[in-house]
Amino acid sequence: MLHPARRPKLPKPLSLPLKLLPRKLHGYALSKVLNQVFKREMSEGELDFLEGRTVRIDVSDAGLSYAVSMSQGLFVEAGGVPVDLTITGSVYDYLLLVTNREDPDTLFFQRHLTMDGDTGLGVHLKNMLAAVEMDRLPLPSRFRPAIDRCLAVYERFA
Repeated sequence: MLHPARRPKLPKPLSLPLKLLPRKLHGYALSKVLNQVFKREMSEGELDFLEGRTVRIDVSDAGLSYAVSMSQGLFVEAGGVPVDLTITGSVYDYLLLVTNREDPDTLFFQRHLTMDGDTGLGVHLKNMLAAVEMDRLPLPSRFRPAIDRCLAVYERFA
């Protein structure tokens, strides 16, 4: 992991194609991915604490924001709904989280990922993420190497 002062940021031109897509489409795509990735946790009731709650995920260096909520045991796009919790971080920090190269506790305590809103909900979510073994999640076999390559490129050009 890089020193905090040297954390890479997504170059603005790379975020432009994503900004051209409607926000609702972003939230819809994210909710579909979350439903697939956390299928086991949802079936075991580990995400029941999110039912009816809205979490916004802000990607600071890309200028993007995604709102998702849990409804009837599934993640759904939640644009235009009051937000209970906002999590903010850079693309790099979210990639570190997804690849398990940094645990959620470290990312939050070092303020690379920040929470605003219902801190009780945020702590519960952080603890749930810390308990999940990312290697056990049902990710396509080609997905993890692609993320690792993205991290390597980020770190090389930081």
